[in-house]
Amino acid sequence: MPVYFLSTLVYFWAPVGVMAWRLWPKLDVLTRRAFWRTLLIFYVLAFGMEYVYLYLKVWTFSEKLDPLLGVRIFNAPIEEFCFWFGATPFGIFVYLGLDRLLRKIDAPTRVHVPRGSPELVLLQ
Repeated sequence: MPVYFLSTLVYFWAPVGVMAWRLWPKLDVLTRRAFWRTLLIFYVLAFGMEYVYLYLKVWTFSEKLDPLLGVRIFNAPIEEFCFWFGATPFGIFVYLGLDRLLRKIDAPTRVHVPRGSPELVLLQ
């Protein structure tokens, strides 16, 4: 059984689906655009890092320990790309969700101080 592949689906892709379903409609256009741009940058970096790590033998894959699906992209197993391409939106959605939650929690304690105002307001 391909445990690595199934674990990436459970740990990353399922939560990404739920978080996207809950958060995406609430995001403004600028945040959505930033999401796609960040995703693209990280995907390019992850794709390159995968081959650097394989070349340097930072990690290897063994069919004896965990059977793979057998699909490879330039000699890297497809499971690795499921991991990287799932972990990236997962991290972004966790950040966006926590940012949204903390803004709601922190909203009543915020004090607006106009720029250039001589008073300094400290909250404890």
